[in-house]
Amino acid sequence: MNMFLRMAVAAVPGGLGAGLLAHLWQAQRRYQADCVPETIASCLNLGLFVLPFGPLAVTVAVWLTLWVAGVRWAGLSALLGAVIAAGGVLLEQGMHTRWTPPAVWLAMVLGAVGFAAGVLVVTAKLSPLVRVGLALVLLAPLAVFPALRKETRRVSDEKAFASLRIPLLVPQVPGYAIGWAAAFPEDDSLGMTLVREKHLISVFVIDLPDDFAPPRHCGPLVAELVLERPPDPPLETGCQQLGPDRWTRVESSGEVHLVRREGTLVLVSPLDAPAEDVAKAATTLTVLTPQRLAQLANS
Repeated sequence: MNMFLRMAVAAVPGGLGAGLLAHLWQAQRRYQADCVPETIASCLNLGLFVLPFGPLAVTVAVWLTLWVAGVRWAGLSALLGAVIAAGGVLLEQGMHTRWTPPAVWLAMVLGAVGFAAGVLVVTAKLSPLVRVGLALVLLAPLAVFPALRKETRRVSDEKAFASLRIPLLVPQVPGYAIGWAAAFPEDDSLGMTLVREKHLISVFVIDLPDDFAPPRHCGPLVAELVLERPPDPPLETGCQQLGPDRWTRVESSGEVHLVRREGTLVLVSPLDAPAEDVAKAATTLTVLTPQRLAQLANS
């Protein structure tokens, strides 16, 4: 059997299997998006558990096809082809900020090319040095993926931060780093967490409410911002003044610091952090550029 025929024998089941997996992934994502949970785990179905084993099933199918066709090193060819195809998928996924089902046609192309390349590398008459070098080149996407995904998220975050009209106020607390940051353009607000080992500080920057009138009316509670609905039963939203444009109030998470700054209201709350660190966060607010904030959020 010549080389092109051996590659075709692997490419056909590999491409069809990859396309089927992409279709199932898309269908599962639509199901999860449309499902309204009535009980715990009510949106779980068999596809959610079967889908992770799909790549293994495709690899086995390619191996069996090569074995029946009498191709030498069928198992190694199928395994290397699966890894190469996975690298291609990861390269495509690196261009998205989160896991996104690829188009069926693209998955078929990546699967067919990946498994065909596996047969080429394993069964072609090549010197050991060329064989190893070719394999490394084809496996390069596996190493590139983390950096590509990180850069994609950074660019996406920078655009989102730049779309906000409020100043990007970020605390500068020694020892803490930004663990998560997100822009909410629909509300013109910014949310983030500061992390140091096991300590967490939550920060929300929102447009100053029209009814902000401390000490009786001090803006929304942190729970309202997180849950996007008023607490039931209603809780007291008053506060006590600490200094110029600074107040505190006690919420379910602990003592929350409120800061009025440049037409915004900043809420700093302890998820699990010492009170002195929370106070430090409230007094070290610094305006950052979208580029700098995106860089810190994805460092």
